[in-house]
Formats: sequence, structure tokens, C-alpha cells
Amino acid sequence: MPGSDPLFVGLGEQDGIELVQRTPLFQPLNFDETRRLFKIARIEQRKAGSTIVEANAIGEALFIVKAGTVRVVRDGAVLGALGPGELFGEMSLVDDLFTSASVEAETEVELIVLPRGPFEQLIASDQGLAVKVYRAFCRTLSDRLRRANVFLPAEQRLKMAVQ
Repeated sequence: MPGSDPLFVGLGEQDGIELVQRTPLFQPLNFDETRRLFKIARIEQRKAGSTIVEANAIGEALFIVKAGTVRVVRDGAVLGALGPGELFGEMSLVDDLFTSASVEAETEVELIVLPRGPFEQLIASDQGLAVKVYRAFCRTLSDRLRRANVFLPAEQRLKMAVQ
């Protein structure tokens, strides 16, 4: 696992499940589906300043911030901060590309971690759950593209729309 000395702690049935259900990516899931997804999760605690995700590495998990704050950094520039209920690393669950940025603990942080291997096994075993999760991934990515598109010059937006 990347980063510095994480403390791995198993999750209780109710501990944090409400946070997972409020995360937009998992809102389409019913309680039973969320509970099954949550069974593969774990809690990681990281110290302030520790690296959670290395840039240019293969992503290993999706992370939901349960407590504390993390910052997203690329080429020494802070791109943003994420707090409780926000997630990162979701693309590592759907592709084998290198991560585009580092994520560092800005404060002491507690994370809900969905590791890639168990996630893939769960999705492979339940087609209905897979459809719901992947549709939610598509919605999340579509929303991010729309928001990023606002920052492109009009002529670039037109070119991208035609391609």
C-alpha cells in the first residue's frame, strides 16, 4: 500500500455506511447493495503530511474521506482540497492508467477504502449492482467533464463536441 504506515482497521456494520450512502457515486444503491459494498471496505487512518496516492502510479482503491482533509497535488501545485464525504481514486476501479495527481493528508485523516480487487470480485458476482455502479460512474464523469468544459475557450468546446 502506498503512503506511510497506514493503520488498517476493519469497519463495523453501521460505522460510516451512512456516509457511503450519501456519496453521490453510491446514492443509486439500496441499503442491501450498499451494505454488501461496505463489507469489502476498510478504514485507514493517516497522519498529516502522509501521501495517500502517489502521482504516476497504478491506483489501488477508491477512497472516501470520513474525517479530516486531504489535498490533491500535481507538479507541486495544490489543485484542491477534499473533506468528509468527498471521494478520490474512483478511476482506479475502472481502468489501469497511472494516477494523474498525488493525494496527501492535509490533516490527520480517516478514510473509507474500497480496494480494487475485492470491488472487481463483488461487481463480477452481481450484474445488477455492476450496472448501478457503472451508471453512477458515468454520471460522475459526465458531470466532471461538463464542469471542466466551462473553462475551455468556446472554439475548443466546439471542436471537442464534434469529435
